[in-house]
Amino acid sequence: MSGDGRRRGVIHLGSEARAQPREQEPVRREHLVDLTERVPHARIAGRGVLQVNLNWSAAAEADLDLGCMVLTRDGMGTAVQPLGAQFGSLTSWPYVSLDQDDRTGEASDGETLRISLEHRHRFARLLVYVYVYEGAVDFRTLGGVVTVSAPSGAWRIHLDDSPAGATACAIASLVPERDGLDLRRETRWFAARPWVSSQQLIDRAYGFGFDWVPGVKPTL
Repeated sequence: MSGDGRRRGVIHLGSEARAQPREQEPVRREHLVDLTERVPHARIAGRGVLQVNLNWSAAAEADLDLGCMVLTRDGMGTAVQPLGAQFGSLTSWPYVSLDQDDRTGEASDGETLRISLEHRHRFARLLVYVYVYEGAVDFRTLGGVVTVSAPSGAWRIHLDDSPAGATACAIASLVPERDGLDLRRETRWFAARPWVSSQQLIDRAYGFGFDWVPGVKPTL
């Protein structure tokens, strides 16, 4: 448990992984489409790699963690996230990877999840989420922006409607459909408690059913 009393959640998995840095394709800003409460859906078509990038204000000096809960059609599931060094893999199960753990928001490219569209037929559903690991009481002053980019287009989700005390957000869900993925903006906010982590709250709300254990990161 951390000094601020919030419990950090680590999914209980067998082996550690390392981050897999990869070059990120630039997003053409003029083609970005904002997903909003009124227009929450987008269809992702084509093959290649889907990227989900999180950026936030370095001035906030906060450590945010981007993650993805993954369920595949064979009944297996996992969470890809910095805590617990669960960085996943793009080329083998779960076909989702995270590039790095930006501890301060100073990295110009933030944190990026990559999801293999070549293996989209293996997915049952995915949920992209973010939580405050330390350095902020909620998201209201962090300037968080999530950009989803794929060969078929690019979309943006602003994390600017956080209620006071919200320490985590279910950002977006991804569900396979014929010849593509259905992307849905969620922006559902959660407040961690001393006895239950942000990840556990999100898991319970969306029914993934994972087992979580407390964890902390090494000191910088």
